[in-house]
Amino acid sequence: MIGSECVRFFSDVGFDVVGIDSNAREYFFGPDAATDWNKRLLEKRYPSYTHIHADIRDTEAVGHLFENYRFDLVIHAAAQPSHDWAAREPVTDFTINANGTMVLLEAVRKYTPDAVFIFTSTNKVYGDTPNRLPLVEEDTRLELPGDHRYHQGIDTSMTIDLSTHSLFGVSKAAADLLVQEYGYYFDMPTVCFRGGCLTGPQHA
Repeated sequence: MIGSECVRFFSDVGFDVVGIDSNAREYFFGPDAATDWNKRLLEKRYPSYTHIHADIRDTEAVGHLFENYRFDLVIHAAAQPSHDWAAREPVTDFTINANGTMVLLEAVRKYTPDAVFIFTSTNKVYGDTPNRLPLVEEDTRLELPGDHRYHQGIDTSMTIDLSTHSLFGVSKAAADLLVQEYGYYFDMPTVCFRGGCLTGPQHA
């Protein structure tokens, strides 16, 4: 869903966009979650959009992609997104979320190290730490007090340690840390966005 919205946004402002997807959501959640319908809509609406059917864990396929295109921006929105599903197949969850992220980072480092790398991480990397925040019940939402350090949003100063994580949270935390470390070690422009429960009109 996030990936297809990015395709729409950047295509609308004139970029050539290349998307990679394996339709793994159909495997995770069944036929109703398949993404082929969305792919066809994007290809029909945006002639400058190129779709590559591949798995981000496939080093050869990802390497071939980066050999053939010069990217200025990489938005990594591919993931196994479910806590419950991760518990059913922990190895699959970890290899997609952590190993797949490593494959993408290595391809960027090798072929386009100056490309901005945006990772759609998750607030689940914090485990249950946010449960310790002093939330105040307001009319329509729970909110932090105005003088709290995280009132305007939680940043990476909140620890991800000493908390209970789901297996999904762990695989995403591993990927999140990889993205940060590639930025530090290799001076690559990387960033992690730690959203939660995101949805929209393209959701499946």
